[in-house]
Amino acid sequence: MTELIGTIATCLAVGGVLLNNRLNIWCFAVWGVSNSLTAWLHADAGIWSLVWRDLIFLGLAVEGAVRWRKKARAR
Repeated sequence: MTELIGTIATCLAVGGVLLNNRLNIWCFAVWGVSNSLTAWLHADAGIWSLVWRDLIFLGLAVEGAVRWRKKARAR
């Protein structure tokens, strides 16, 4: 099951990059799900440095979405 969740998280991360390359705001939501899944997997494995990294990336995804929306509304 862990391998399947890891594969899904990886596919979502790649999908987020593709969406970002196409300037689609949904990239942040996709990254958020991917980062949440990997944080859970790393916590389950006890790899706390990667949990922190994943949580930081999750926070950056939220910040990116907020900034993107503000910029879009200002136009």
